[in-house]
Amino acid sequence: MTIDRTDTRSPGSHCRRPVFLPTGRLFLHAAKWPGPADVPPALVLHGIFESWRTFAPLAAELADNRTVYCLDLRGHGASDRPAEGYRFADYAADILGVLDGLSARFPEVDLVGHSLGANVALYAAAAGHPALGRVVVVDPPILRDEDWPGLRAAMRHEWWLARRPLNEIVASLAGARARDESWLRMIAAALTDTADGVFEAMVDGEQEPVDWASVLKPITVPVLAVAPDPGESGGQLVGARLAEFRTALPGAQVVVVPGAGHHVELDRPVELLRLVDGFLRR
Repeated sequence: MTIDRTDTRSPGSHCRRPVFLPTGRLFLHAAKWPGPADVPPALVLHGIFESWRTFAPLAAELADNRTVYCLDLRGHGASDRPAEGYRFADYAADILGVLDGLSARFPEVDLVGHSLGANVALYAAAAGHPALGRVVVVDPPILRDEDWPGLRAAMRHEWWLARRPLNEIVASLAGARARDESWLRMIAAALTDTADGVFEAMVDGEQEPVDWASVLKPITVPVLAVAPDPGESGGQLVGARLAEFRTALPGAQVVVVPGAGHHVELDRPVELLRLVDGFLRR
């Protein structure tokens, strides 16, 4: 696969570089923005059916103060795509492997995850790693048992949609989300480039419902949870899910962003940058 080497920022600012990070089992592609070497770097994890490109604008801004790696999770983008192994725990094991490698250079590494990436970051934090510093989770889907049938049906539709022509996908996404067309095309392209195993895990039950109280209890590192406005559509960390998260992880800092839906990075980019950068600064 050809890697796009185009800079995502204005001339004279940090330029991204493609890298492949070993996990001990496979390789994950990442876009890297070099920053100051004496500050813990940040690993940024995207949502399901997306890629590193979703958070490229945020990464470019964060790189003023640190090195930033925007990863493609397994089965997404240019990363390896095994036939199976698409549970939250599998993704998290990859991240722990990346931390093993980066810890030879950096004594501490931070995680920033959105949606699926947020759940992966929480699983990695629960497993623990001596190099793991701070964790930011942006609208993690803390799904309850009653949420899973609807989710699996939605994922089945996304799987079907991913095999349709690109323009048809864009039109379908535009009908559900009032977004800029360039963003819709980016998401549509990422959807078509997602491995079947990612869909299968959600549709056919490889990823089982989660006992979040048990998952979150072991977490001891500092956690910031960025939650959407409950009045906006598509948000996940709202209502009973937010209450369950607060109960299971009482030490986490929770900030609700007014006017933001599930894609906080798109709806309120300046506010998200302020929250993430402020939390990660030592």
